[in-house]
Amino acid sequence: MKVSLLKCEDYNYEKVRETIVKSIENIGGIDKYINKGDRVLLKANLILKKRPEEAATTNPIFVRAVADILIKYGAKVVIGDSPGGVFKESRMRNIYKSTGMTEAANNTGSQLNYNLKSTIIDNPEGKILRKIVVTDMINDVDKIINLPKLKTHGLATYTGAVKNLFGLIPGTTKAEYHVRMPDINDFSDALIDICIASKPVLHIMDGIIGMEGAGPSAGDPRKIGVILASQSPYHLDKAASKIIGLNLDEVPTIMQSAKRGLCSEDMNDFDIIGSELKDCVIKDFKKPPVSRGNIGIVPKPIIRFASKNLKSKPVFDYSTCVGCRECAENCPPKVIKMVNNKPEVDYSKCIRCFCCQELCPQKAVSIKQPLLAKLIFRL
Repeated sequence: MKVSLLKCEDYNYEKVRETIVKSIENIGGIDKYINKGDRVLLKANLILKKRPEEAATTNPIFVRAVADILIKYGAKVVIGDSPGGVFKESRMRNIYKSTGMTEAANNTGSQLNYNLKSTIIDNPEGKILRKIVVTDMINDVDKIINLPKLKTHGLATYTGAVKNLFGLIPGTTKAEYHVRMPDINDFSDALIDICIASKPVLHIMDGIIGMEGAGPSAGDPRKIGVILASQSPYHLDKAASKIIGLNLDEVPTIMQSAKRGLCSEDMNDFDIIGSELKDCVIKDFKKPPVSRGNIGIVPKPIIRFASKNLKSKPVFDYSTCVGCRECAENCPPKVIKMVNNKPEVDYSKCIRCFCCQELCPQKAVSIKQPLLAKLIFRL
C-alpha cells in the first residue's frame, strides 16, 4: 500500500492544484481511480457553518483544485456532505456559502448536493452495521472521493479519512448511532463499517492548515503544511496521526482497523511516497482534551469505583452562549435542557459523544477533564 505525502505550505491555488496532481500521480494516476464521464462525489468535511479560516472544514481552494482536476479529466463533480443537525436545503445553502463551497462550485462548474433523501444500503462485511442509513446522494454518483481535514477530535482523538465518511450518514441519524454505540471502540467499528460500505475510491487529505486542541470545530488552526493521498483510508490515517504526534494506539479507528486486518498496528505495512515523514512531524501539536489513555498502576477496583469522576465532560461558557439551542436539539441522548435560555446537562446520562461541542457555532462548549483523571491517566 502507498501513501503520498507532499509538503504544501499555503493555499495558493496553483501550488495546491500542482501538489494534488503530483499526489495522485504518486499513487497510480487519476485513471486508476476515475473513468472519463464518471460522476464523482467530493465528500468534503463541512461540519457546520464555519469560515474557511477557522480550519474546521475542508478548505474551498483545496476542494476547487480537486474538482478542477477531475472536470478537466472528463468527469462530472458533485460537492456534498451531511453535517450534524437537521439535513435541510436552507441549512445546506448557508453551510455551502459560509465554507466557500458555493464559490468553489461556481468556479469549476461543479454541482452542490441538495438531494436530502435517505437510503439503506446492505453491508455484509459490517461488524456493527449490517444495514446502514446513508444520504441518497451516493446514488447520484459513480464514485466517491473523500476529502478529509486533518484535525483533532474530542471523542475519537483524531478525525481523518475514516471518520470523515460519517458525513454520509444523514444529519439527525448520526445522533441515533451515537446512542446505540456509546463505547468508542464500537463507534469506531461502526465508522469503519460505513467506510467499507461506501467504497470511496480515493482519499486526499487537506493537511495544509489543520486544527489542534479542542477539535473538530472548537480548536485552534495550526499550520501543518502537508497534503496526503491514498487508496487506503486506514494507512493514510496512520501517517497523518504520526505527523501530529499521536501514537497509533491513541486513535481508536486505527486500532479497530488493525484488529479487523485492514492494516497493521505499526507503520511497516505501507510505503510513503514523496516527503520524509520525519520532516513533517509537529512535536508540539496540541492533543484534544479526552480522558483516554494508559492507566498506570492504579488497581482496577479503584478505577471502577472512581470511573464516574474520571470522565471528561462538556462544560458551557454562559458568557459566550447565545441560547441558539443547537446543543439541546442535537444531543443524541437528549440530556441537555434549556433553562432560562441556557443549556444544562444531566451528566449522569451524558454519553460523552461531545456533539454539543462539535456543533456549537459560538465555541461556547469546552471539554473538561477532572483533576483526578489528569493524575491517573498518562495521556
